[in-house]
Amino acid sequence: MLTINALDVQHLKIGSISPQYRKVLELYFFNKNITSNASESKLLLNIKQILFNAVTLLFSIISIFYFILRPGRNIGTYTGDFIYKNTKSDFRLNHLYGKYKENNIQYIEFIRSTKIKNFFINIFKRRRFAIYYTSIIFFVDLFTKKTEYSIQPKDFYQSVLYNYHHANIMLKKSTLIIEKILKILRIDKFVLISFSSRSAHLAIAAKSLSIKTIGIMHGLQQKNYAVYEFMQSYHENKKIGCDVYGVWSDYYLEYFKKYSKISNADSFQNSGLLRPAENNSRIVPFVRVKKDRIKVLLISEPLVSVLEIIPYLKHMLENNNIEVAIKVRPMVRDSYYEDLKSELPCIKNLNVFSGDIQEVGKNFDVFVGSYSTAVIEASLVGKIPVLLNTKKWGDYFDIDTLISNKSLLVKTPDALNDHIFFRVDNERSLGTIELINDRFFGDNRDGAQWIVGQL
Repeated sequence: MLTINALDVQHLKIGSISPQYRKVLELYFFNKNITSNASESKLLLNIKQILFNAVTLLFSIISIFYFILRPGRNIGTYTGDFIYKNTKSDFRLNHLYGKYKENNIQYIEFIRSTKIKNFFINIFKRRRFAIYYTSIIFFVDLFTKKTEYSIQPKDFYQSVLYNYHHANIMLKKSTLIIEKILKILRIDKFVLISFSSRSAHLAIAAKSLSIKTIGIMHGLQQKNYAVYEFMQSYHENKKIGCDVYGVWSDYYLEYFKKYSKISNADSFQNSGLLRPAENNSRIVPFVRVKKDRIKVLLISEPLVSVLEIIPYLKHMLENNNIEVAIKVRPMVRDSYYEDLKSELPCIKNLNVFSGDIQEVGKNFDVFVGSYSTAVIEASLVGKIPVLLNTKKWGDYFDIDTLISNKSLLVKTPDALNDHIFFRVDNERSLGTIELINDRFFGDNRDGAQWIVGQL
């Protein structure tokens, strides 16, 4: 919520919104005097942030001493501060960590912190030392004097540039510290997963020391959204992307070679999935779960407005021949599902699943969503992916280019049910599962084993 006083248009008051959105408004209204409801608690928030980062920094320092005393070379591995259910790591990395163990590979986690609660819970779940590198960035920012400009920004574009100038100063200073840490920890190679603003400090530090950086697709990235993977305006000779980067299929091998400018074309290899399907056969044949009703799994997608999805969902709920359940995101509070319940309370009666998508998906016929990789993953377990058109995402996966003269994108809510019935009844002749699987996942290679090979 943004309040403008008609008697004082130079003063704006921002309501209770998340910090990242507040930051955008502050940059956009760069020439206004901005206050917010959060201003009163800003001091308390700053104190909490200082204490939180002091704790994670202390833990990191203790970890550094432990790793110094541990003999041998180490593999750096980037991860967020997430633990999946009864495991000891993020579910996206569990298979990779298993490969590390099988091959006696000694690794050190560089963790992007989230919340103080997660930190205390997760260090006891992991039961291993790690480096919370974001605490270093925090204190560099805290003790770095903000640049004072003699000329104030004239427009939104300049306002953003001024803000990023300070961010670049922090990046440079933080990178120098991280370089020293990588040296004393004897980091031999670094599994970054990808280059992004989150991993940039680690990536640049590693590359400046000629440490091999390894990345791999962790979702079905498209150039117009996951811009950090492509940066098509980047034309420097020195590449900031990973030295080697694994993709899931031949389709994506050509896609990244064509559009990504942050790595050399020969950096990309067909690696397979970081979490390959358990069944390594080429394709799982489609078989209905129930004869009387089509079982549909609606995929939670936090980056799309539920107001765009609800009309589609209502049409499915109105049809007695369709049974709907919802797959929510693991390891985090699912904002999509919470918003969905607020707007459409009747969905509280639907079954909700948070487990592994491939395990959960075996009990359904169709996956439905607009942009999530999880929708396409239906093809890995022999199920039908159905993609919805939304204003934000449109035909995100270019799915309408898959079959000549045949649209696979559902463009309106009232067309959804008929589309589901058509796809289920005609899958044997259409072969959409195999076509989708081939384009996006190729021959289901083991990406974690590929990473081990790169080490």
